Amino acid sequence: MNTDYDNLIISLKDKIFKLIVLVNEVKNKNDVLLKNKGELESQLNEKKLLIQEVEQKYKNLKLGKIIDISGTDIRDARIKINKIVRDVDNCIALLNT
Repeated sequence: MNTDYDNLIISLKDKIFKLIVLVNEVKNKNDVLLKNKGELESQLNEKKLLIQEVEQKYKNLKLGKIIDISGTDIRDARIKINKIVRDVDNCIALLNT
């Protein structure tokens, strides 16, 4: 009868040891995944900043293209500039309300 208890205790100790090993493995995997997540979030933020910079450069390029005029495009340029001024005035009016 004593040997049955001894075998049961040994079996229980073995299962507990295996569980501890599995828990440690899961913790290690979780640490690796959290580290990877942090790195990916950092890369994502860098890419977002890069996109914002490129969008701003594109807007500046568009504005430069509008302002860049030849002798025959003076009338069109004035119309575009007047539209920009009206848009700015509308923005200012919205901010004041």
